[in-house]
Amino acid sequence: MKDRTRSILEAAVMDFIKHGKPITSEYLYEIHDFGIKPAMIRWELNDLSETGFFYQTHPSGGRFPTDKAYRFFAEEALNRNEEGVPNIFSALEDSMENDIKSFVSKMSDYLQLLSVGYSTERHSLYGSGLKELLAHLELGSTQELVDVVNDFESLEENFLKKRDWWESGTVWPRVFVGQSPVTRSECLSVVAGKIQHEGGEIIVLSIGPKRMDYQKSVKLFKALGTSKTKKQKKKATHE
Repeated sequence: MKDRTRSILEAAVMDFIKHGKPITSEYLYEIHDFGIKPAMIRWELNDLSETGFFYQTHPSGGRFPTDKAYRFFAEEALNRNEEGVPNIFSALEDSMENDIKSFVSKMSDYLQLLSVGYSTERHSLYGSGLKELLAHLELGSTQELVDVVNDFESLEENFLKKRDWWESGTVWPRVFVGQSPVTRSECLSVVAGKIQHEGGEIIVLSIGPKRMDYQKSVKLFKALGTSKTKKQKKKATHE
């Protein structure tokens, strides 16, 4: 993919995630400087649509990202090397060390998504933010809502039944668009991370609509995945 095409694709998905409005060449031209006119941006969007990154509900209407586009955007976030850590990082470290349930709740408040933490040491699952998830979903039918609720109710069971993906996984964070190892709904996306914690591990998830802020979740999970608790830091210092 050419650099210009990549930039247009990333900007289009990012704008749609923020505003939820159909993507048009005119809007992209007004907001971003790609160095080309709207007609050329339109040509790029046509080409991206032909390769499966966008779709239209009407030939003369704007475009919408496909799962392929969301996966591209998430992969860009995963591959990006960013300096610094989120403002909430210290508070999450403190709560993770003392109370996993509080940690999950704080993470949900920060991301405004359903957050889940599974302690491999205690074999316990903690969830927070179902209301936030449901508030941000754009569902087209009652069945889609039922599927999401069923996924929520089956989370702990799925963690225990489908252990391979988090027990053997070596690359973290991971992003799933549509179905994931622990969800079946096509309406959801999942960002998953693994955190070392006092000799055990915590598998953390952010579950939200496909139009979720992947960059925010990925940045947080990267920071948490490379951090050490205060006790671990103290132990390393003494050694």
